[in-house]
Amino acid sequence: MKQLTIFLLFILLSTTASVNAQSYNIQLEWDKMSDSTIYLAHYFDTNIYINDTLVLNNEGKGVFEGDSLLDQGLYAFYQSGNNYIDVLVGEDQTFSVSNGYPVSVENIEIEGAEQSESFLNYQKKIKKSSSEKQRLIKEAQNSEDQTIIKKTRERINALDQEIKEYIQTEVKKHPNTMYSVFLKAVDSPSPPEPDVLQSHPKYDSIAWFQQYFYNRDHFLDGINFTDERIINTPILHSKLKSYFNAVLIQNPDSLKPQVIRVIRASEPNKRMYQYVTQFFLNNYTQSKVMGMDALFVAIADEVYLKGKAFWADSTTIQKIAEEAYLTRPNLIGKKAPELVMETPDGEYLSLHGLQADYTILIFYEYDCGHCKTEVPALYNDVFMKYLNNNIEVLAVNMNNDKEKWEQFIEDKEIGGWNNVWDPQHNTKFRFKYNVKMTPMIYLLDEDKKIVAKKIDKETLIRFIDSLLN
Repeated sequence: MKQLTIFLLFILLSTTASVNAQSYNIQLEWDKMSDSTIYLAHYFDTNIYINDTLVLNNEGKGVFEGDSLLDQGLYAFYQSGNNYIDVLVGEDQTFSVSNGYPVSVENIEIEGAEQSESFLNYQKKIKKSSSEKQRLIKEAQNSEDQTIIKKTRERINALDQEIKEYIQTEVKKHPNTMYSVFLKAVDSPSPPEPDVLQSHPKYDSIAWFQQYFYNRDHFLDGINFTDERIINTPILHSKLKSYFNAVLIQNPDSLKPQVIRVIRASEPNKRMYQYVTQFFLNNYTQSKVMGMDALFVAIADEVYLKGKAFWADSTTIQKIAEEAYLTRPNLIGKKAPELVMETPDGEYLSLHGLQADYTILIFYEYDCGHCKTEVPALYNDVFMKYLNNNIEVLAVNMNNDKEKWEQFIEDKEIGGWNNVWDPQHNTKFRFKYNVKMTPMIYLLDEDKKIVAKKIDKETLIRFIDSLLN
């Protein structure tokens, strides 16, 4: 029996089932389940939502029925205690489900709907194969005989190949059905063997690159981005997350073409277009990987700023437009916007005029509690550490009281680096560098291109050490 955290909500999302004379009728007959409450729930993204509820009679029988068809997709019969069984609902939505006790995939039987029956058989085959693989893995782990280990691995590979061939056969038998949509989505690409011998001195690197490019080009082959039925399963979210957060190199230049490709592929279907766009927007605004804000800007440009986000209200679009405007000038790889600011002595200093292999740009406030500890730490642990390297620091005070600023410089003993300010905000530094918190650190290269941004002291040190070495 599987466990699931279920949202006891009735979904309010838009549906695509036609409201007409067609209906659904799912008859249940479950052993030893008299008077039990059963929920019919559907998947959407990574969550599951209630569609219908019934209480089985004293014979364990009951019927889920409605005046219009359900959206095709993956559903679950959910029982109290967070126990559930998955069932696929396709075009034929009049069928019966009988279940022995205990409730499990092995004990369930479906009659009357070919796709639902086929999906049940698929579940049973997958479960049997998985159990056998677990047994073989334990057998290999408990053996030191290399012959046994080799044979076990060969058997595991054979089981995987058997499942793959089974999926391909089922897809051909059930073309264009919800069942085939699901199977094609769960199938994984199989990169061909490298076209070099293992004895080649660069075999490992060649094999890695060939596998990477194959997966890059084929990992999503099983997803039809104009067929919205796949949204009604947890597969699409999982597939997109795996591809964009694990398969692809986590670099904006590698990710951007694939993100735009998927968005454009989904555009003919409004529901898919909205789903994938919002997936990407959430994925990259929440990403912990530095530089992913470039993907946010790309999505904003491709969809929201072109007026294609039909689901977003004017307030949302305005917020996204503003954030894209603030982020665009300071993307990693771009030349840092010029700053010409005043020193405590009344002279003017140009950021672009600093001659250095690397420049550390710091924005801080002298009355910020965090800055009071971090700024002197940056001076002692970073500036002094690289004193003999050609590294400059431009420290921008964001407050407006010159006397307090000068006192801060003296008290924290940071007079050795380039201290500047712009009390009139003529340089618009807050907008150019999107400074919303302090201290904020940027690292620039010799040409004043942004190498890293919004990083802490430890990350800054790791970056500089890596660059110098």
